Amino acid sequence: MKIGKLVLANVIHRPIRALVSILAISLEVAMILLVIGIVRGVVNDNADRQQGLGSDIIVRPANAPPLFYSTGSAVIPEAMAETLLQVEEVQAVTPLLFLAQMRGSWLTIYGIDVPSFELVSGRLEYLKGQGFSSLMAHEAIIDDLHAKSKSLGINDFFELKGERFKIVGIFRNGIGGRVYLPIRILQKLMDKGGQASTFLVKVKDTAKVKGTVRHIRKLISGITVTSMSDWVSLLRNGRPPVYDIFLRVVIGVAISIGSFACFLSMYTTITERTKEIGIFKSLGASKIYIVNLVLMEVLLLCLTGLVVGFFLTFIGQHIIQITFPTQHLVISFSWILRTVLFVLLSGIAGALYPAIKAAHWDPIQAIAHH
Repeated sequence: MKIGKLVLANVIHRPIRALVSILAISLEVAMILLVIGIVRGVVNDNADRQQGLGSDIIVRPANAPPLFYSTGSAVIPEAMAETLLQVEEVQAVTPLLFLAQMRGSWLTIYGIDVPSFELVSGRLEYLKGQGFSSLMAHEAIIDDLHAKSKSLGINDFFELKGERFKIVGIFRNGIGGRVYLPIRILQKLMDKGGQASTFLVKVKDTAKVKGTVRHIRKLISGITVTSMSDWVSLLRNGRPPVYDIFLRVVIGVAISIGSFACFLSMYTTITERTKEIGIFKSLGASKIYIVNLVLMEVLLLCLTGLVVGFFLTFIGQHIIQITFPTQHLVISFSWILRTVLFVLLSGIAGALYPAIKAAHWDPIQAIAHH
């Protein structure tokens, strides 16, 4: 109890230094959780929207990217749909063409054939407006989150490759892309007439999906065939090397900031308290007592920093989702526990050297220190 009161008194006695340390630790917490939340949110949101398409099988070009396929660079002939429809278990097939653009944020525009798209995915739930007036109309339909993030409404226009498209419908988010154009128009804009990026396949009996996948693989060469369940699982769990590298860098930077803040705070604090520590030792305080005194002070700062960091994370998440409605954040309980562990370890690591150094001071020299 006495050591606890002493630790608390030391922190209160140096409020500015304690505040700086707590701020650095809280930034470490917020940086880790927000970045992880954004990355996982992008992955999970993409997976949820692909699952929302309602297809049972996805057919892609053999040279399509292994994970993030919506780039528009790899295509297959649209006429392949006729071959797929000849498979006995196939109920419906629809082509999709993708055009990926960076417009402040990553946006993939889908070109769809409405009649076949509705056979596979069902009719979109329109909150405002309606679908395309014709298969060759210079019109677009967008989801409600994209409309909100870009302040777009019915009869507004947006430009794409020098052409203007009128927004005629706003649908509820959760099904595939955020922006849909007629596939014939997008093929013309991209100079990919008769081409598709992906085929969505609906089977008659979901129990025969795996058998149908094997059948299609044998029937058509030069393509990649994946069941929707496997594809969604890959999106959620498959991680390219750059993903792990990015997370390691962010976590490493955050831990370095927290460790350095604890080290600097404890080192300067101990230097200022040299005489005080000398008095403790002259009164019989052991090395373990001195180390515990320093580490308990760091523990108090870390716990306070964690609480403040969680609060900053909550505020940051709220601001991000208001500013960018299409950006989802997923912060799992496991990452909260990992962050607590990272913060405690980085705090102890940062304070360990100053604590050990203080424990080994000669009492007489420490008392005589000015």
